[in-house]
Amino acid sequence: MTDDARSLDDLLDGERIAMLVTPDQHARPMTILERDGATLWFATSRAAEWVADLDTPTPMTVAVSDPQDSLFVSLTGTARTTTDPTVLDRLWSPVLEAWFDGRDDPDLVALEVEVLEGEYWDGPGTGIGRALRGLAGVVTGEGRRTMGQQGDVVT
Repeated sequence: MTDDARSLDDLLDGERIAMLVTPDQHARPMTILERDGATLWFATSRAAEWVADLDTPTPMTVAVSDPQDSLFVSLTGTARTTTDPTVLDRLWSPVLEAWFDGRDDPDLVALEVEVLEGEYWDGPGTGIGRALRGLAGVVTGEGRRTMGQQGDVVT
């Protein structure tokens, strides 16, 4: 672990869209509905081809970015689905009605990703900020160290 390690809660603070890289190596945009420690929760369709293999824990990569703040996070972990009514009730929101016919839609499953490790890159927030920090790095001899932080994700 690096000295610049940051917590998962800190890095994913706020509403986030993630790109889930599934075992078939395709990336899919998904909304993180809930974070519980090192666990990320999503809702998805049971009918999706890639979901069929998630009855048992399956390796998964989750990438989250906030380009406006120059924050990029890559997480690896294991994923599995559940139809536990308690979990589905907890995750349900009216926004999901765009994809499902209500909370009791038989196609609705919760996707749980248990994060095992990760890495982040955090730079100056704007194009002007990046340019100014880069120029300052050249002038001071600090080079790339002024361009932001990179470190491990602590779950």
